[in-house]
Amino acid sequence: MRLVAAVLGFLLKKVGLFLVLVLVLFLGYLVGQTVVPSLREAAADRERLQQLAAERADLEADLERLEDSSVADQSASVEYFESLAAEQVDGLAGEVADARAEAEDLREDARVQCDLWQRLGDLLTPGDTCEAAEAAAEAAARSVDTVQESLEQAQDDAAVLADPSLTPAEKLDRIGEGGGSSFADREIEATESDLARNRAEQESLEQTRSTAAGWVVDQWARSWRWLVGLAVLLILLPPALRTVSYFVLMPLVHRAQTPIRLADPSEDEAAELSVGEARRTLTVDLADGEVLSARSEYVRPVQGRTRSRLLYDWSAPFISFAAGLSFLSRISGGEGVTSATLGSPDDADAYLMRIDFTDHPGVVIHPRHVVGVVGAPELRTRWRWGIQSFATWQVRYILFAGTGGLVVEGVGDAVATNPRGGSTRIEQNLLMGFDSRLLKGVNRTEVFWPYLRGKEPLVDDELTGAHPLFWQKSSAEGPTNPVTRTFDAVFSALGKVLGF
Repeated sequence: MRLVAAVLGFLLKKVGLFLVLVLVLFLGYLVGQTVVPSLREAAADRERLQQLAAERADLEADLERLEDSSVADQSASVEYFESLAAEQVDGLAGEVADARAEAEDLREDARVQCDLWQRLGDLLTPGDTCEAAEAAAEAAARSVDTVQESLEQAQDDAAVLADPSLTPAEKLDRIGEGGGSSFADREIEATESDLARNRAEQESLEQTRSTAAGWVVDQWARSWRWLVGLAVLLILLPPALRTVSYFVLMPLVHRAQTPIRLADPSEDEAAELSVGEARRTLTVDLADGEVLSARSEYVRPVQGRTRSRLLYDWSAPFISFAAGLSFLSRISGGEGVTSATLGSPDDADAYLMRIDFTDHPGVVIHPRHVVGVVGAPELRTRWRWGIQSFATWQVRYILFAGTGGLVVEGVGDAVATNPRGGSTRIEQNLLMGFDSRLLKGVNRTEVFWPYLRGKEPLVDDELTGAHPLFWQKSSAEGPTNPVTRTFDAVFSALGKVLGF
């Protein structure tokens, strides 16, 4: 049951993390769209707008083609009507001449048939020959007028059709023959109607997106796929990178590394090093002429003469200041009893341990763990480059060499361990320091699942030899404020590279 509960808890945790990531990414996306107007403008529904733009371009192209076709049809109609008008002018001119001749003949017949004798004969006989002849003459005259009007209209049309200053459409409108391009006009009108509908839909879409609810829905519809993909990537990428680092990168680093040694074991064979017991409060007794330089906030009851000291070592001011060995209390031993009790001012779980050494080539201690210095050991630095240095992100080591003592602080406990000729692995954040005569390398952590869950670091320090190393039980808990954590992470990484 405990295994099932653990598995379910893990799955629920991942599902909750996934949902939170999607929500946070979407909210961040919305904030970005709202804060930056150009981004919000760029968040338009591009798919639909692009589709409408493509349709609009097609409609405009169709409209242009239809207009060109209409112009071509009108030009052809003008040519046809121009030839027809020429034929009509020629035909009507002949008809006018014939009609006039026939009208003259009929008028002559009417004049002849309407003399005195013919009129008397019409009175005596049924019918009216004179009136019939006059009616025929009048009809012929009207026919002449009609044909003449048709000829004049045909001549006017021919003049209009031949006028170079008029467009084909204007020529057809003036002669009243626009029906020749009516089909093209109807197609143009239909296309223009579709184009107007397209523009109206675009405007409606813009108005819908301008509302807050429509905009949020639009943004979610546009972004949910890549937001989900990004959330999945953020969840799966760290385990994937951790797996690759564990099974591929670290074995390569371990095989390619050259372990470093900061001091030759054959040197300073007379060197001595002793370690005291770790305590929550540590009393340092000083002999006559002996000096203790300690962080002022750690100094509790004091018996003896005390002065202030700005920096521990003026020959290495930057190291002293960056290591926190500044604004110190300097207690000097005299003829009487001189002692100082040291204790952490703000960490009840801190332990203090004293390390004394004589004629030593160097004790490597991260300066942040140094609370006090007994005597005047020399500060030295060693630079080491190599793949193991980049794996641990540390290229410089700070050593306290010569004769003296150190009071170091560890969280949870402070322990000295001797590999006794073998090798000892330890997490980097737990290692406070080591004897410089040890061989130092790196190795992969042996526990994969805790590392995959982020509970263990990938790289362990591996120290080999017969000299002590110093470690603490747990690392100090950092600040909870995310901004402070970010700055601390940056400066801690920089300090680690430089040996702090």
